[in-house]
Amino acid sequence: MLRIIAVIISFFLFAGGEAVPSYSFENPESVLLSAVILSDIHTETNSPSRFGKIGSTLKGVWSGDECPDVIAFAGDNTMNGQSLEWFDFYGLVYRFNKGSDVLVAMGNHDFGNTDDTQVYDKLSERAVSAYNSYCSADIDSVYYSKDYGTARFIILGSESNAKDTLSVITDSQIDWLESELADCARSGKTAVVINHNLIRGRNGRQSYFAFNLTTNNDRLDSALQNSGAKVIYVCGHSHFGIGEGSLTTDGNVTYINLPSAGNDGNYDAEGDNSEHGIGLLAEFYDGRTVLRFHNFAKGKTLETFEI
Repeated sequence: MLRIIAVIISFFLFAGGEAVPSYSFENPESVLLSAVILSDIHTETNSPSRFGKIGSTLKGVWSGDECPDVIAFAGDNTMNGQSLEWFDFYGLVYRFNKGSDVLVAMGNHDFGNTDDTQVYDKLSERAVSAYNSYCSADIDSVYYSKDYGTARFIILGSESNAKDTLSVITDSQIDWLESELADCARSGKTAVVINHNLIRGRNGRQSYFAFNLTTNNDRLDSALQNSGAKVIYVCGHSHFGIGEGSLTTDGNVTYINLPSAGNDGNYDAEGDNSEHGIGLLAEFYDGRTVLRFHNFAKGKTLETFEI
């Protein structure tokens, strides 16, 4: 019922806008799994212009005949972690959703964008509860995983608020991650690891700024590199547009840093590469994966990679 009410209210937030050009999968008949990943939506209750950006982006995700199996969000889904912002966020998501499974990672703004641990405790509980309520899920932590046969999506989450917006990943979470990755390696699944913050040195110059980073950085990266699985690590947070460092590969790991899908003016990029609406379209085939940076609000593919 709450989801239905949120969808109804979403029509007052976003009237519908212009039609968005559709996209199609490279080979719809043979794709085994498809996913769209967006980051830094920043739903804000008092920002009508942002509702327009978010609405056009989500409308574009489901603009064509194809429906991605999964839509995942890489954190900062809200601006302040307010209950009303989660209500608006999920209302817009489910208004356009044609049947995609929804996965949500949490970012520093979802936890209050502060170093106050008491605020973290309150807002992290709220974020988990909202996800369970709106998505009919049963997670009990900010980190969790879901298996889709061809790939397993592994969602990481900060376990505390920290100074300078660092994502706090503890040893116990990395222990759990290593177990998840080992299972992917044994079964031949691709591991799609989603964490809001960057890993130092892995996403161009933006991954050297302290406020973009993740604690336990070296052990986290070592877990990815030494897992024996094919890994796609997706993060956001930096608000850098598409450019050098947006996608890098080292060994078995492909590192991806997404721009803000809810903001114009992403840093260090111009024109199409800086606009709102940019996300990742991932298509999993037998023996290969096709990754596209696509602007879902504008209906434009920016760059395509095959791994």
